[in-house]
Amino acid sequence: MHAVVRRNGWRGLLLAGVLVLPLAVSACARQVVSTQSSLPGAAAAPSVVDSPSAIGASTGRGAVEAFLKAVNAQDLQAMSGLWGNAKGLARDQFKRDELEKRLIVMQCLMQHDTATFPEERGRLQTGGRQEFLVELKKGKVAARTTIMTVTGPDGRWLVEDVDVTRLKDFCS
Repeated sequence: MHAVVRRNGWRGLLLAGVLVLPLAVSACARQVVSTQSSLPGAAAAPSVVDSPSAIGASTGRGAVEAFLKAVNAQDLQAMSGLWGNAKGLARDQFKRDELEKRLIVMQCLMQHDTATFPEERGRLQTGGRQEFLVELKKGKVAARTTIMTVTGPDGRWLVEDVDVTRLKDFCS
């Protein structure tokens, strides 16, 4: 089911919780942004360093951290290598223009100055998924949202879903 929504006079389409705006309407202006995130607890658990060209991540939290880093770097290619579901990467399931629209909207809504995990571990969900509570701050605006991760067909963790409805004040 699709819902048509209006934001600041622009018409967009809400698909699977992601507001899709026409490509001609840039949801956010490109800007230089620091890619540093404050992610407490990252050193608490042993971390496996993934190569930049790897698909997904070795852990659910690693997928979230890498996705947030790619968001701030405005790196749609890296984001597309981390976003998917149990069937595989979203870039293999969507047409290119649809994929780019969704990634641009997520990038706009998730751009942040700092990101923290209020809870050390992800919450176990159905199908082995892990849901992470993440607090993003951008300037004076802060919001908590959830990011769902899942293992893809190759056993690597992917970001499956982001509750972007809680991030509506981040895109200006």
